[in-house]
Parts: sequence; C-alpha cells; structure tokens
Amino acid sequence: MDYSQSHPACCWIHGAKRQGDRGCPLIDPATGEVFAESTIADGRLVDAALKSSEEGLIGWRSTPATERARIMHGLADAVRLELELFAALVSQEVGKPLQSAREEVSNAASLFDYFAEESMRLAGHIPLMGYSREHVLIVREPVGVVVAITPFNYPMSTLACKMGPALSVGCTMVAKPDEHTPLSTLKLAETASRSGLPPGVFNVVTGPGTETGRMLVDHPLPRLITFTGSSEVGKEIQVLSSKWVRKVVLELGGNCAAIVCRDAPWEDFLPRFVSQCMKNTGQYCYRISRAYVAEEVYDDFLGRFVKLADDLRVGHPREPGVDLGPLNNGEVLAKVQSQVDTALREGARLAIGGKPLNLDRGGFYYPPTVLTGVRPGMSILREEVFGPVAIVSPFEDVSDAVRAANDTPYGLAAYVFSKDLGNALDLAGQLEVGSVWINRMHQAYPEAPFGGMKESGLGREKSRFGLEEFTEMKTIYLSY
Repeated sequence: MDYSQSHPACCWIHGAKRQGDRGCPLIDPATGEVFAESTIADGRLVDAALKSSEEGLIGWRSTPATERARIMHGLADAVRLELELFAALVSQEVGKPLQSAREEVSNAASLFDYFAEESMRLAGHIPLMGYSREHVLIVREPVGVVVAITPFNYPMSTLACKMGPALSVGCTMVAKPDEHTPLSTLKLAETASRSGLPPGVFNVVTGPGTETGRMLVDHPLPRLITFTGSSEVGKEIQVLSSKWVRKVVLELGGNCAAIVCRDAPWEDFLPRFVSQCMKNTGQYCYRISRAYVAEEVYDDFLGRFVKLADDLRVGHPREPGVDLGPLNNGEVLAKVQSQVDTALREGARLAIGGKPLNLDRGGFYYPPTVLTGVRPGMSILREEVFGPVAIVSPFEDVSDAVRAANDTPYGLAAYVFSKDLGNALDLAGQLEVGSVWINRMHQAYPEAPFGGMKESGLGREKSRFGLEEFTEMKTIYLSY
C-alpha cells in the first residue's frame, strides 16, 4: 500500500507543515517509478527551522529531566502503535523487505526508551579537593541547537541514535533526512508532536544535501552537527563547521574486514556470515566487506560462501520470502557497478553476480556478488562499497591478514573468528577499528558505544558516551 499521499512530504517546522516553492520526486526503488514528491527547503525554510529550534530550546532545556523522559517514552510507545505504517513507509522509500523495515522501526522505538532512561543517569562531579570553604562543581549542560543529517539506508534507527540522546538531555534539533527517504522522518515529527513534544523541539527540513544540507551546516546558529554518511561529505562538514569551532559527531564510511582463522568453526556460522555481508542489499556501513580466510580452509569456505550467497532471493521488498530488495537509487547502483567493473579490470575474478538484474518491473536490483583474486593496492580495497559485494581472500600468516585488514583509510569495525580466545583478543588489539566482534556477527547494543577510527568518523553514538556528546562540560568554582 502507498501511504505517501496521506503524509505529503512537506517540511515540519514549529509543529506545522511548511511547503517550499520547489519539489523533488521520490522514486520507489522497487519499480523506479515516482510515488510522491518532497519539498526542497530553501534558505528561508532552513532559517525558520533553526530559529524555531533556538526558540524552543529555552523552554525545553528548562523542562525537568523526568518530564523530558516521560515524553520520549511516550514517543517510543506511539511509534510501536503505528509500527506497520512506519514499516510500510521505510520499505517503500528505502527498498528494504518489510520484515527488515519492521525490525528497524522497533529498534528506533527501543532507542528512544533507552536514551530516556540513560538521560536520568547523567550526572556531574564534585571532586573532594579539601580547600576551606570552597567547592568545584563539574556539570553537564545541553549543547544547544543540533543539526542531524541522516542517510537513506536506515532512516529511522540512525535518526533515533541522534534524536534520542539530543532531546533527552535538553537539546533541540533540526533533522534533514536523505532526499530519497524523507517520509518516515516526517511521519516521526508528526508523531512526536502528538506525543507531547513542544513546537520547535524537533523540526525537519527536506532537500538534497548539496543544497539544503549545506545551508544547515553553513549557518552560524547550530552548536553541533551530527552526520551519518560518506567520509567525503563528513570532511566537508568538518571544514564548514570550523568557521565557528563547532562540535561535530561524524559516523562515516567503512570497509570492514573479517579474519577467519583455521581453527574457526566456520561451517556453523557461515549462513550468518553471508547474511552479514549482504544485509540490506549491502547498504550498511558495518557489514563484512572483506573476508580474509586461512588458506587451509579457504577453498571449502569459498565454495560454501558462494553457494549460500547465490541462494539469496532478490526481489520486490513487499513480496514474502525476499531476502534482498533493490538498491535505493540509480546513483548507488551505478557506483556499485563501476566499482565492480574497476576491480575486474585491475585483475579481480568474479565468482557470482557482477551485473544489475532485470526483473521486468524496473527498480535498482543488484545480485549478491563475490570477488576473488583481489590484490593489495586495488581501489576496491580502499573504498566503501554500498552494495551486496563481498571480497574473499586467503592468507598464510594471520599477521598478513591483520595488515590487509588495516590497509584502508577506514577504521569502523572488524570481525575475528577463532576458537583460541587469547589469539582472538590479540588480533582484536591489533585491528585499527572502533568495534571488534569475536566469534559472532554484528550486534550493536544501545549500552555500547558506536563509531570508528581514522576516516570512519569522530565521536561516538549510543551508550552514555554517545549521550554525553550532546552536552557541554562546565566547571563552577564555588566559594562561601
């Protein structure tokens, strides 16, 4: 069902819909057809949204923490009540299977609950310095107006990682969803308003990053920019924000490696391993992009890997039994194809996949693709591939696998599989990444920080550390 007409993609500013002068078509990734239109926010709407959030900040930061938490819990409950509607929106605008969309919506609601609770544990510090009639109070205060710029692949859960902590500690926010996927964010804004969020606390402007996003970042009012997306755009945001020495939280690209040691029980975890590589049609920064496998088990591992990947069903995301939907848009499809073609020209070999699928219905479908023969120095090892493409390579010595895993500008995540836990922990210590999973697939708990090293970003999301990113520390010297 197409829910877009009941939720037209206007901006949401100070508790009301605001239409711009220009529109942008929204394309259903499953069919390639236009199904709605969104507003392109101009400078007038961007300025109105930021000033609304500045106005809303006065009352919101003064609202008792218990009341803010109550409203955020109410928002979580309201999202769950409309889970099917949110899931349908996410499925249509992103192109992900309905069950995956339901899981994302449920996760977003859980994140709102988590941050509402975690904000109640935010505390200051009074060191026992022992000076006569003097104390030092170290407190945390909300940073102020926050701009959140989110990607297309997980429009609700990515936003919840930013909106949840920011609003819970007393900040206000202007969100700009990806221009391809604004509907779920706009629906969330309306739901938040009905749940008791005051006008100006959460505003949404829509439009391309090159236009609307740039105006948000190149504006003096925000005190923090939180962005999830490509490293190239993250660098630009950092440069623009330097004009005001402004805080940034950047969750950027990845090219994540897995090291499969010869003693790993790989046959047991291989189905989950393949799923992790291809999840969300590969549009996922934490997915396994490169598998380095001990040469003693490489041939058997590769054969089984290819078979399981080839068995994944690609199809319309609203059809039952579909494992992988389409890529989100034509630009993503073209880039993935270009990266695969370049790898093949440089000497890589194609085990399966490698060409877009024509399913007689339009859309941006790409099959699970496995590359072998990828050598150090090839461009695909130094780029993020946002598609269902996996590289499988053998190694003789595990130290070579570690060097290969680290030989990338990114440092988001890595995976280690070995029965020898001491060896696995040694390898985890050598990997230049923000998160390492040992003997399991990706599972990001809200209590654990999320983020990367090197060009994979700055700062952390989730956990109390992610909550503190949306605060400023203040020291008060008290004499009496």
